[in-house]
Amino acid sequence: MRLSTSTLPAVLTTLISTTSAHGRITNITTSSGTVYPGWDPATPQSLLATPLAAWRASNLGNIFVKPSQFNTSDIICHYNATPGALHIPTTAGSTLKVQWNEWPVSHKGPVLTYLADCAGSCVDVDKEKLEWVKIDEVGWLNSSGVDVVPLGGTWGSDVLIANKASWMVKIPESLNEGNYVLRHEIIALHVAEQVNGAQAYPQCVNLKVASSGSRDVKKLEGGVVGENLYGIRDKGVLVDIHGNVTSYEIPGPMVWEFATRFEQPNE
Repeated sequence: MRLSTSTLPAVLTTLISTTSAHGRITNITTSSGTVYPGWDPATPQSLLATPLAAWRASNLGNIFVKPSQFNTSDIICHYNATPGALHIPTTAGSTLKVQWNEWPVSHKGPVLTYLADCAGSCVDVDKEKLEWVKIDEVGWLNSSGVDVVPLGGTWGSDVLIANKASWMVKIPESLNEGNYVLRHEIIALHVAEQVNGAQAYPQCVNLKVASSGSRDVKKLEGGVVGENLYGIRDKGVLVDIHGNVTSYEIPGPMVWEFATRFEQPNE
């Protein structure tokens, strides 16, 4: 993806307006067009009882999980996260559109998506026992980019911004039916040259996945518990993206071998 000069005014506006803001998932849209709300930490007290498939957390808009907390339960689905009370119905092989409210152009980094099998209902699952399998990742793409933000060219986060702060997630076609937690995350690297400088923004939502009808059904296996996903000195966590970036090692486990690659618009 290459951002044209015609996008510079919008990029500058975004940079200025979001330097002190980050982002959160506002909604998830299924392939049938049904929209499910995300968790908003600013939800009025009178509406807190409304059940959501999205996991609730202390604050998703203004804080992030530091690398020094990657070995704690906060990296799983954000600070003090609790499971959603519903499941979003979807089908193996279908897509979900994950909509963020915003993302600052300066906060460049990878976009990652994981699934974890709840082995039953996700409503009362123990998050520390969930084993996460990566199904999607986009990191550093190329050395082109916008000169006003010279942070190593074009990243997954730039693709998300170009798609109006949205990301398409494809549920693996061969995935066994069941209840799963979807973990969607952006890791901002603009100060990741400092130890403890990377910023993780994980968010979760419950899914009820129906079979695609495929005869070649696969059980989701080989996952990693949340506290073991990343280390404070992993190559993709402690990294300097200022200047000439020529490669980048995306943190976390390898993408599941049965995941279906989905190329994002503007990628």
